[in-house]
Amino acid sequence: MNMQMLINGKFVGAADGAVLESTNPLNGEVLGTYPAATKADVEAALDAAQAGKKAWSAMSVNQRCAVLLKAADLFDKYADELAELQCREMAKPIMMCKGEVSEIAPLFRSCVSGITHNHGEVFPNNDAAGALGDLAVTVTEPLGVVACIGPFNFPVSTLTFKTAPALTMGNAIIIKAPSDVSLTVLRYAQILNEAGFPDGTVQAISGPGSTTGEWLINTPKINAIGLTGSTAVGSHMMEVAGKYFHRVLLELGGNDAVIITEDANLEAAVGECMCRFVNNGQVCCTTKRFLIPNTLKAKYLEMLSGAVSGFKLGDPMDPANDMGPLVSETAAKRVEEQINLTISQGAKLICGGKRDGAFITPTVLDCTKDMDVAKDMEIFGPVWSVIGYDTEDEAVEIANQSTYGLNGGVIAGDLQHGISLASKIEAGTVVCNGASLWRRDTAPFGGYKSSGVGREGVLDLLGEYSQRKTLVIKDV
Repeated sequence: MNMQMLINGKFVGAADGAVLESTNPLNGEVLGTYPAATKADVEAALDAAQAGKKAWSAMSVNQRCAVLLKAADLFDKYADELAELQCREMAKPIMMCKGEVSEIAPLFRSCVSGITHNHGEVFPNNDAAGALGDLAVTVTEPLGVVACIGPFNFPVSTLTFKTAPALTMGNAIIIKAPSDVSLTVLRYAQILNEAGFPDGTVQAISGPGSTTGEWLINTPKINAIGLTGSTAVGSHMMEVAGKYFHRVLLELGGNDAVIITEDANLEAAVGECMCRFVNNGQVCCTTKRFLIPNTLKAKYLEMLSGAVSGFKLGDPMDPANDMGPLVSETAAKRVEEQINLTISQGAKLICGGKRDGAFITPTVLDCTKDMDVAKDMEIFGPVWSVIGYDTEDEAVEIANQSTYGLNGGVIAGDLQHGISLASKIEAGTVVCNGASLWRRDTAPFGGYKSSGVGREGVLDLLGEYSQRKTLVIKDV
């Protein structure tokens, strides 16, 4: 499968013919190639977007919605193909890939529903006597061109939280494919383009983030950046965007904590903590720090290690397997280094800790609150860092000592007890009666502190990707 970029309505290779290979993390098999964009390619996409944004925004809302609903139908049609390609390219278990792909079409439909109910606001002049006086109404307009940059771990659903609302509000978009799953994302762009957008409205480029991504954002030819990625990359985006006053929406890293209380049902708590294995541990908004009373820690570690040791690793295309390899051997080596660093800082290895190529065996570590992993070191792999505490005030302090604040969780025996603790956790989403893995397209999603800027819920996003203008009619 040799994929091409989408620029100005045409599928093209790089101007200099350069390509990069995409491989299967399971066995190193070369799946195909994708272009390594040149600066000229990116400039071509940026220039085409200037015409694309005008043609797309000139269409009526109903006309745009018809195209977007056709796109939703196409994603339903090609769902199995896209899920299988994603599974092969990034090694996410096939049933999780199918689940992710199934979210694309509903997101497009939710955005369409949202804009059709966007009626604006009216501000009458309350001081006018016998007439309306000056009447003010609000209207929404597109921003212009939005750079849509998704992550490797949820390459199509998370991307759709950028593409669908941006397009719905009349913007042109340029998708930057992540290097680890470029084939999947370029295929996504092909499917999206099939719906019938004007040339230049939907474009997709590929290549290293350090060059292609930089050329895409470091320019006055875009108006907004939607990124899901690391906090380091997000910080750089903010710095670059500041020069041009780009609107920036960032969903970044997390080191989520769950507080398990003394009165919690330990068996239920262990079950909730299995969320860590989702996508082979490569999820930004899942629990990574497991806080447990010291009086219960030994029992909890025994139960947790027994549960994670039962996971079946293997080919992610086989639904019988719970986990596959990480997205690359490089990613697995990074997790291995983090495990070894934590052990060198005094953590006790309870189980796992082995690497075989891109595979990491499910790992449970007995940690303390002073270690890097208990603060700002985000491990992107199947590692459970268990941290003991003596008082609930200490637990809250540990949960909040990280510079991250994406999601959090509380597992308590009493609901009011759990809600009270949840109110003290500094995170964008906090789950009571569960670990932190939770997201719904209609609910605001985003982080405190270094975990991001803005919120990704459908209605929030329609506002993020548009301008609101106040139109005043005098002397009515």
